[in-house]
Amino acid sequence: MNKPAKTDKPFMRRFFEEKRKILLEKNNDKQATDLEIQSRLLMSAEYRRADTILIYAARENEIATDGIIHAALANGKTVALPVCHKGGVMTFHRIDSLSQLEPGRFGIMEPVAGCEEVIPGENTLCVCPALCCDMRGYRLGWGAGYYDRYLAKYDCLKAALCYSDSLIPAFEVFDYDIRMDLVCTENFIRHI
Repeated sequence: MNKPAKTDKPFMRRFFEEKRKILLEKNNDKQATDLEIQSRLLMSAEYRRADTILIYAARENEIATDGIIHAALANGKTVALPVCHKGGVMTFHRIDSLSQLEPGRFGIMEPVAGCEEVIPGENTLCVCPALCCDMRGYRLGWGAGYYDRYLAKYDCLKAALCYSDSLIPAFEVFDYDIRMDLVCTENFIRHI
């Protein structure tokens, strides 16, 4: 695999998607690594202070989030997952259990119709997926821009889940890229 150019986001996405694919094929410690990442986030002061957790339901090639979701529900926090709409719009809707999820756009698990929309507040932590992150707190997502557009409208704490070998010094960012407040890996949490 060639190393990605810091200014070519499509190439970087392909590079880190390939790294994920290799990790899944080996599948020797993905589950343990994902559990460590989730545990680090759950032990963070940011998680403890939050009364609302906005989080995604992970696909097979993403860092697992079910442990965070179960813990947040058990801790009495409001838990909301995204619904992706046409036109690049995303909203978050409250769930009380994982049984309230069904496949939505792109095959991603979303809250069923009728789940109440949640608007982020001062004590909200939004947990974002990332293919890679840089040391400044910027994340490279899957390329649709849903999270950047959503987070541009709200002032809440933002965390990215990222494998430590997918953390790089820097990549080119644009005005619409939203910086995370913390990046959580299996080895450490980087506060920005």
